[in-house]
Amino acid sequence: MSNETPVRPAGPVVRPGGPGRRRLRPTRRGRIIRRVLGSLALIALVVVIAGVALFFHTRALVDRTGVACPACAPQQAEAPMNVLVLGSDSRAVLDPQDLQHYDPTGADRHSGQRADSIVLLHVDPTAARAVTIAFPRDLRVPSPGGGFQKINSFYNQGISALVKAVHDFSGLPVNHYVEVNFNSFRTITNALGGVNVRFTRKVLDTDSGLNQPAGCNLLTGDQALAFVRVRHIDSDYGRIARQELFVKLMMDKVLSAGTVLNPQKVVSLINLAASNVGHDSGLGLSTMSSLALRFRHFSSSDLDFRVVPSLPQPDGYVVANTAQSTALFTALRTGRQIPDYGKQGVSAIDASNVAATILNGTKLAGVAAQASAALTAKGYTVLRTGNADRSDYAATVVYYTPGNQEKAQFLATQLLGGAQVGPVPAALNVSNGDAVVVLGMDYSPNAKLPRASPSANPLLPAGPPVVEPAVQPWFSAC
Repeated sequence: MSNETPVRPAGPVVRPGGPGRRRLRPTRRGRIIRRVLGSLALIALVVVIAGVALFFHTRALVDRTGVACPACAPQQAEAPMNVLVLGSDSRAVLDPQDLQHYDPTGADRHSGQRADSIVLLHVDPTAARAVTIAFPRDLRVPSPGGGFQKINSFYNQGISALVKAVHDFSGLPVNHYVEVNFNSFRTITNALGGVNVRFTRKVLDTDSGLNQPAGCNLLTGDQALAFVRVRHIDSDYGRIARQELFVKLMMDKVLSAGTVLNPQKVVSLINLAASNVGHDSGLGLSTMSSLALRFRHFSSSDLDFRVVPSLPQPDGYVVANTAQSTALFTALRTGRQIPDYGKQGVSAIDASNVAATILNGTKLAGVAAQASAALTAKGYTVLRTGNADRSDYAATVVYYTPGNQEKAQFLATQLLGGAQVGPVPAALNVSNGDAVVVLGMDYSPNAKLPRASPSANPLLPAGPPVVEPAVQPWFSAC
């Protein structure tokens, strides 16, 4: 008998997977899939960690830079939010080189600050609606001490004074404010790489420093700032239109995939905005995040741009069209459909419902009859013509009868591009009709009156039609 242990025939090896199943060797494709899934999980983890870190980092920046705004109204849950966006012209933020550029004479160096631009942003989360209303900086509003003053001058008394002035005028509660100064505007514009603007002609303005050839030009830094600030090329209404265009172009850049999907750009913009843009302490990161989520599909074309319906006056003030302004702000306050007031060429007044008396305030014979014929051809109703109380009027004046100030303002735009407006004096002994035109030596019978129809220029938003003499648009998007 042999002592060797008998060897049993080899049989199938039983694996945990079941009888007779052999272990499969991993294929190359399987290894790639597992690595990709593992990488995605790692990326997701990094994104979450980075997102949390970015949130707390940003919140710390935002909370640290916020300042108190006693006049700002508390934000009610689900109620529309009104944010006052200001462009400050303070020279205090400028270095010596910039001071020499923006204030070469030193006249404004110690003059405090005024608001270069005043815009009320009305955001209604429930209706997913956003409306911006620009206030002309020379808008005439009541002064606390009596009389009137320009609305931008309140800023020199502090943010609360301007917040209160905007609230008193509009009737809307101002919940927050944001301030952009010279430096912050240039910094943020440069961070986004500037915007492209097309000029129909060469533009050179020594006051603002704007110097651009005709064609499509990239605006950054000082040139971008000059573009939104220049006043002497057109008017304050033109400046509002340029700021509107610039905001649209900037929004398109911020919302573009190249910015939103680039974490480095997003972090850079957040840091720049938090460090350079002033705001009230109540405008925290949670409020910003909530709005961002609600309006994540928003684009620049969804933003409704308006301007306070108004007309410029020869004395330097801009006077609001009371009826239109009240209707516009009431609709925003009550959540009703917004009327078309504040858009170019939209007015509750036209030539056909203005009845006027034309008086000759000069020694030139037949002037009143000639003006009457010109205005009648434009659709106005002329009640009568005659001579004024005296014949030494140097400037043409349009007087209004009680309750007809808006009609007189509208008519004034048709005479010399904007005649002086005031209440009718007793010396003229006129009580009927809407307005009394007293022609002065500055009126030329051969002058071509502006058209009474709305201007075709879509770049100049306004209240009543023809806020100023016709201006050809000299800028647009590329």
